Amino acid sequence: MSYSAYVGTSVEASRCLRSDARENRDRILAAAAQAFADEGVGVSMIEIARRAGVGNATLHRNFTREQLIEELFRDWSGRRKAVAEAALADPDPWHGLVSFLEDLLADGARNCAIRALFAVSPAWREQARAMLGDLLSRAQQAGAVRVDLTAVDLTIALIGVSRTMDITGESSPGQWRRHLAIVLDGVKSCHAQRLPGLPASPEQLDRGLREWSGRALRSS
Repeated sequence: MSYSAYVGTSVEASRCLRSDARENRDRILAAAAQAFADEGVGVSMIEIARRAGVGNATLHRNFTREQLIEELFRDWSGRRKAVAEAALADPDPWHGLVSFLEDLLADGARNCAIRALFAVSPAWREQARAMLGDLLSRAQQAGAVRVDLTAVDLTIALIGVSRTMDITGESSPGQWRRHLAIVLDGVKSCHAQRLPGLPASPEQLDRGLREWSGRALRSS
């Protein structure tokens, strides 16, 4: 075999290997996203490898569990930003806020890993809180939402709604929409009576969720 033919064959083989590696990574990421959505972040790496149709060694050569979760976060974050930008561009600030909240909870209803990671990961909460804060402030300035409501108040209320998914998800999957409607009615500016007490701070919420998620993980 001539040198040029050898080089050509070698390059072609390298290209095939790179293509196979990319396909493996894509299959693993798709399988992991679905496995996390179906079974939560506690799903085994063996199950992810089985769903992806790759060996355990191939899976571990490409990703750790933490890297797979980071990929999930990156995808979630990109979608949240796109929805938030569309909501901020909505000429009706109230409708923009509501559409963002509905999409956020619908995502959680489809994907139980999102709910768990929102509780466990401060980075997820901070991003969601920042986007929510912008939309809430805009709706308050438009006179649609009560001015004594904070982004932390609304975050805690949304966590409450999301927790009902674990209770009603099997028997009545859309029940969360009813509970969200109750929350939304309560945040409207037409309510004259001020909310009792002081709102929790972001630090208090993070500390409470950290303690709660720790207990939940230990009992699981």
